Amino acid sequence: MKILNCLIASLLLLSNTIQSADNMHNFEDMCVELPVSKCSEKILTLQSEYAQFSTDWYFITAHYLDFLYETTSLLPLKKITEEYINVEHTHPITFQTQLYFYASKALGIYGEKDKAQQYAKKAIALVTATSDSFPNPLRKVELANLEMVFGNKDKAVQMFSRLAQQYKKSKDAKLQHEIYGNLANALYSQSQLLESIPHRKSAIFWAKQLGYSEDITMAIGNLARTYQLVGQLQLANDTYRDAVTHFTSEDSPNYSIFQLRLAEINAAQSNPKQAKQHLEKVKFTKLLPGHFTVYNQLAQTLEFSKDTI
Repeated sequence: MKILNCLIASLLLLSNTIQSADNMHNFEDMCVELPVSKCSEKILTLQSEYAQFSTDWYFITAHYLDFLYETTSLLPLKKITEEYINVEHTHPITFQTQLYFYASKALGIYGEKDKAQQYAKKAIALVTATSDSFPNPLRKVELANLEMVFGNKDKAVQMFSRLAQQYKKSKDAKLQHEIYGNLANALYSQSQLLESIPHRKSAIFWAKQLGYSEDITMAIGNLARTYQLVGQLQLANDTYRDAVTHFTSEDSPNYSIFQLRLAEINAAQSNPKQAKQHLEKVKFTKLLPGHFTVYNQLAQTLEFSKDTI
């Protein structure tokens, strides 16, 4: 959820002690064309150069949390957010909100629903309490996002629709990407899949204006998944193939997830050879718990093992 990081940056950029900080609004600004493993290493090296809980440390750490979330590295994200939440130190409100939000998302994925809900409520309370302090429209996006994930999904759709109308003439690529991507997600969460497709396409357009490979890849992948769920399998196949061309590293969890979906689609299209080829590219350890059943079912159906191709 990079919108949280933007709010942190708006405060922390008052510090000039990080070289070229004005140009680092996204973790990918630190990791231009670096693979996932090298990007993680670089951010952690930068983090180690500053005293823990200093202004500069928060700036770098906020980017690292974004990196973990955007690359679907949710197990380490779960571990680090809980570690910082439980430390005896008062964090800046925006950073604390980021911790609660990411912890809630990661815990939910790993089945700790009650704990996830507790953190979600804390995130919503902090965002609501500080919403008037930041005139930035990204704060409105953040509120709507929290409503979508943890509150009333119908209300979230209405909030995002109003934002899309209110800022339809804006040329701010980041804002537009957040609005349309989240509006599509909100519709998706309400099973309005066909209605979400135009907004998925808008999110891709604005992601390309931003130019960050992770944003582009995820935006295209989200459209591909939507096509798959509405039964447009050839479009889904073509769109996922497009998405995987934008990865800078096959170590990304999303690379394995997308290959799994391509295997699933090709199996459904009665293309077992192609399905096996995609399944061969999946790194099982990179998958999330929700994907394990799909992988195992495909492996059984296709009589697949790593030495069959």
